[in-house]
Amino acid sequence: MFDSVVIKEMKVASLLLPPEKHYWAKRNKEEKEGRMQGSKLYVGNLSYSATNEQLEELFSNYGEVKQVNIIEGRGFGFVEMSDQSEAEKAKAALDGSDFDGRTLKVDEARPPRRDRR
Repeated sequence: MFDSVVIKEMKVASLLLPPEKHYWAKRNKEEKEGRMQGSKLYVGNLSYSATNEQLEELFSNYGEVKQVNIIEGRGFGFVEMSDQSEAEKAKAALDGSDFDGRTLKVDEARPPRRDRR
């Protein structure tokens, strides 16, 4: 009896998934195929002394930089390029490269998380 109740509840729960769950399934498939969805990049393993200007100069070699935002005291930041193809170019060139004595981690930025209250 309990097995059938659990199975029925699981079926109902899968029908009620929020839209972002479907978004992530689609995104994971596209990531496996190597395509980016946006033009905003996460840049990790930054030196705490790195500046927005230095990061903008570095990424501008791969296209137009729209915005740079280093999260102070956290060792990471975000760079937004003018379009997706420039972001892909910058990611391919700079992920794993040396910047200010540290190996950069560059990846597509994820959408901000919502509070789970």
